[in-house]
Amino acid sequence: MFRFLLTLIAVTFSGPSARAAPCCAQAGSVPSLITGDERISIGASLSNGNVIGDAPAAGGGLPVFRDALSTRESRSVLLLNAASLIDGDRLQAGVSVPLQWNRIGTGSRESSRVATGDVSLTVGHETLPEWDYSLWRPRGFTFLQLTLPTGRSMFESTDSSASDVTGLGHVALSAGFVALKRWSVWDANALVRLGRVFGRGFDSGISTRSAWSGAFSLGGGISFAERFRFGGTLGVDAVSAQAVSGGGLDSAGAGRLVWIAGANLSWLRGDDDTLVLGYADQTLFGPAYNTSLARTFSLSFMHRIER
Repeated sequence: MFRFLLTLIAVTFSGPSARAAPCCAQAGSVPSLITGDERISIGASLSNGNVIGDAPAAGGGLPVFRDALSTRESRSVLLLNAASLIDGDRLQAGVSVPLQWNRIGTGSRESSRVATGDVSLTVGHETLPEWDYSLWRPRGFTFLQLTLPTGRSMFESTDSSASDVTGLGHVALSAGFVALKRWSVWDANALVRLGRVFGRGFDSGISTRSAWSGAFSLGGGISFAERFRFGGTLGVDAVSAQAVSGGGLDSAGAGRLVWIAGANLSWLRGDDDTLVLGYADQTLFGPAYNTSLARTFSLSFMHRIER
């Protein structure tokens, strides 16, 4: 069941979580990692999220939910993942490539764009291998993740509705740790990540400063009927204030914070394939500020090639 967990966490964090949620989210809060006995894993997930509310800046009050007259925002993402051992044992590398379809509309008008999002590269290491059984000691993986600005940022948008925005527009580097533990049919997982979003100057004359980012999640699940698992996670994703200047803008920025609750149903199809149906909700827990709030459904597939 360790093979399921990173896919489950990734599904939970697949919902939009940035300032203009459908158009500015990163490729993922967690990387593509091998956590089982395979030497290669190849996966794909298809998600669709709808923005249903907006959380104001810190101290600005309660989130405001949208009605039929509000702007409609939705995002569909096809995320392709691959990871491979590179030393035959504990060191690995992975890549995630998103293809994003944004739809933003008001009344009878709608703008729609399809484009590549931000690509992420990952190096991982099995820091805490499970050589023998322990009641409490988890299996642990350390990772470094580099996110490249291959998508279009809001500072490069040429569309008045920003439907062409598919990325942060910044290089981001993060480090983290994933812990996994199983007791018979029960399992648990935890993730912590800390990163830096680097400042950049854009052709429009706008410049941004660097900012810190972080994420933390806890989850668990139960296996049943030999090939099925039901699980849930609760996590928080945050970015510090990022100052913006130039191009008629001069702002100290504001930090962003969102909580994500998720539920997942997994099916082990044969010995090498896994299907995961996921749901992520950013409206159930708080506080949240300076972000749009979305509900997202997803379907993921992962194929493993054994060592």
